[in-house]
Amino acid sequence: MDDSRKIQQSVEVKDPLLPGRFFFVFFFISLVFPNFVFSGPYFYSTLHLAKWAVALVPVALCGIAAGIRIAVKGTVRTSFRIDGFAFVWLILLLYMTMQPFWSGLRSPETFFREWFFFASLWLAYIIAVLLADRRLLRAVLWGSLVNCALSVVFAELQIRGANHVLPLILPTPGHYIANTGQQNMLALWLAMGGLNGTFLFFSAERGRRGTMLLAAVLLSVVFWGLISTTSRSGLLSLFFGFLVLSCYFVRNMGRRNIRRVFSVVLIFISVLGLNLYLNEGRWGRLMYKMEDIARNPLSLANRDSIWATSWTMYTSRPLRGVGLGQYKWHYLEAQREMLKKWPRMKWQYTHWAHNEFLQWFAEAGTFGGILMFFLWGWWAVSAFRIFLKKSRCSAEAFWASSMVALFLFDALWTRPFHRIENALWLVLAFAAANREMLLPLVSPPPPEEFEKGGRLLGGVTAAVCMIGLIYLGNGMWGDRMLRLFTNEQRAVAEREAALERALSVPMVRDLAEKEGAYYLISSGQERKDPESVSRGLNRLMTVFSKEPHVRELNYLRQWSIRLENEALVDEFTSYGAPASKSPPVSQ
Repeated sequence: MDDSRKIQQSVEVKDPLLPGRFFFVFFFISLVFPNFVFSGPYFYSTLHLAKWAVALVPVALCGIAAGIRIAVKGTVRTSFRIDGFAFVWLILLLYMTMQPFWSGLRSPETFFREWFFFASLWLAYIIAVLLADRRLLRAVLWGSLVNCALSVVFAELQIRGANHVLPLILPTPGHYIANTGQQNMLALWLAMGGLNGTFLFFSAERGRRGTMLLAAVLLSVVFWGLISTTSRSGLLSLFFGFLVLSCYFVRNMGRRNIRRVFSVVLIFISVLGLNLYLNEGRWGRLMYKMEDIARNPLSLANRDSIWATSWTMYTSRPLRGVGLGQYKWHYLEAQREMLKKWPRMKWQYTHWAHNEFLQWFAEAGTFGGILMFFLWGWWAVSAFRIFLKKSRCSAEAFWASSMVALFLFDALWTRPFHRIENALWLVLAFAAANREMLLPLVSPPPPEEFEKGGRLLGGVTAAVCMIGLIYLGNGMWGDRMLRLFTNEQRAVAEREAALERALSVPMVRDLAEKEGAYYLISSGQERKDPESVSRGLNRLMTVFSKEPHVRELNYLRQWSIRLENEALVDEFTSYGAPASKSPPVSQ
């Protein structure tokens, strides 16, 4: 054994980057629990705020602890390093940090929220590469499988209007969404759980029939829920991930695994048949969606106009991009230009491109888009090389690449990168795959040659994590103030004081400005105070200029018609929005 390996082994025992139990508990919470929680009526944001806290706070605490340890003890004593994948990702993160200087920012609040989100994923990757061992991976896979089974139970209660049975369930009777808030997001979570359960079934040791039986039972529940969502993207993503995982197991770990592959297929077909027999309504919706693809293939599942708008947005600023998180606030203008080129396209409003790669090019520009594609291509070539050479990798590495493949397919149709509770799983999968499969195209310096830079990086990481925790905590307080403001049962003075507090919070200032504008208009109408109404409309115009949304578009258009302001009527009409679905202006 050479001296460097002796030093590394002694360091791992003496000064680990993070205490094992600390890391295990915190990462387990971040990966397993976010899809189980929602914010509730105590907050203005009833769904996502709790998910952000549960997913990001543990990662930030790990970043603080690890960053301080690296800054104090150095890279050699902690064996800290970053691989080439993380190095290129860091360049991309720094590029996105500097981008506002040449692309500008329409909504700084959105940018900072997205930046902390993106930076947290990079940090989670760094830590997972170094510390996510087989024990953690197995634990979170079982945790996600159990969580997904419970999510199916929640969704079944919701669809039957019985969600009140448990206060843990998001109160959305009649909707099959569990605590994810959206059917496509539930489908993605169940597809991920289905792949995790499949891996646990495939990799169970011979003679462990109890383990295989438990995995099969939970898989059946998850498959039932996934089919019941009627989500094409979720079902096809699971199929793609399952195909990759099965190919790895059969080719690289022996043909004896074919029986287990067919066993999982049989479980799925059995659940599919039972679902068809018991839920004709849901099955009919799924068949309608599938037939729509066959009848209207060029509509790309009703995404053609969204993708055309996204392409128009990219081509309008191909080098600079519109900025991180700014896609949604350039959509209406890009769609207006798109409709001039293709007037037969359907008018739609959305916050997302329904293709993460297209949205990334629109936001990051060509250089940022190429960097992202390079990372995905690097993984793909490395993983395919391992498959062709039948290289000896761990079963967990095969799971990881199949999970990345699942995300890759889903990202072509929905928005898995923009939900932190799901994106952390993509990070974990990249980390577990790259550790064993990644081609050495970029080789950052080893710990011995990275002492000063590593200490600096550790210190900066710890500081940013502390700032991020303060930012999130302050934002949660501001969100609570917004909830108090929107509670019409409270006294006017108390509500206005809560609004002023919310306006002072960077994370929710944009939401507070919007709510404040509507409040001025409605209260001015009640008091018959035209000055108050005028101030509210001016503030709402400012909000719309910064964050154009279809609700404000329709609301302001109604007011411009009422005030007979032809210039504004023409401006708002030029966006091509259909008849308003927002509450009409009171007389």
